[in-house]
Amino acid sequence: MKTPQAIFVAAVLILGSEAAQPGASPEDSPSHPALVHPQADADERGRLLTAGKKLFVQRCAQCHGERGDKPLPTGVPLSQRKLMPEQLARSVNGRLQDCTEEQRRAVQLYIESFPNQESRERTSN
Repeated sequence: MKTPQAIFVAAVLILGSEAAQPGASPEDSPSHPALVHPQADADERGRLLTAGKKLFVQRCAQCHGERGDKPLPTGVPLSQRKLMPEQLARSVNGRLQDCTEEQRRAVQLYIESFPNQESRERTSN
């Protein structure tokens, strides 16, 4: 019979060994919500942006505007919120639960393409 401490130690060892693999991290996984497609080639990025814009316009533009610049009763427009990629991923994943992971990533990429979001990306690095 395993004690809770033994189970904890085993879990730490397993998780530690996965993180210690050279060149591998959870962020490298295509299913990781924080992934913002840095490896995507230009064609893939263009395809994702197009799909993201289409879905955003269908599902989000009524409140946020097509480029996220519509003021909201609860605060500044989406394009001015300067959300970090992790915050944006959580928000998109929560609001588009019925969509596929690729669709959610596409919407996130589209939102990150807003001018103020791009400047946030450049200044935070």
